[in-house]
Amino acid sequence: MQPLAPGWYWDPGNRPGLFCWWNGHDWTEHLAARRDGPPPEAIEQATPVDGRLVAGGLSVAMLDGWEPCPGYPHMKGVQGQQLVVGKTPRGPYVGVVFVGGLPDHYGSDLAEAGMAFADEMLHTYYPHEKPHAGLDPHTEPVLGRPGWVLVVPLDIDDPSLDFLEEDAVFVAVDTPADGIGVMFASLPRTGELVPSAQEVLGLLQLA
Repeated sequence: MQPLAPGWYWDPGNRPGLFCWWNGHDWTEHLAARRDGPPPEAIEQATPVDGRLVAGGLSVAMLDGWEPCPGYPHMKGVQGQQLVVGKTPRGPYVGVVFVGGLPDHYGSDLAEAGMAFADEMLHTYYPHEKPHAGLDPHTEPVLGRPGWVLVVPLDIDDPSLDFLEEDAVFVAVDTPADGIGVMFASLPRTGELVPSAQEVLGLLQLA
């Protein structure tokens, strides 16, 4: 996926020569004349606990060769890891795995909330990727709890990359104490250090 992690980006208000700070969720009031300046806000990296990322009543194992990263998707207490798998004129192309709590505004119905979350992620982070076919979500038990799973195979249209496909994985779980926990993974099919969707699903546990 093409991330929009916290950083300085061209001002969305089109003020010439200025960059605006994106905090991972929203544009802030901070402006700068240089893109390589220090961040105006602290950027929190994920903190693994015994080799796992824990948030939203879920946990997922750290993957070999991956590194903790800022939690920029809109999730409660989000924790994430990433692997840079390619470079494009727009910046790095990454594989990611995030866990966290589902924000309240998505509602409490697992299927409806999961689909709304997946739709927002797909529209936000995949400008050059298109699903192979229609989406096929499943309501099914996950880790012995009520759950919802969607795996979206995507075609990548970017000549600067040497791979053509990736999978976006969305899981929503009714956790015992933390409400709906979610996992969001983006897994480019590079064949190097990037697990399959099924392998990532197998790494998920209740916290």
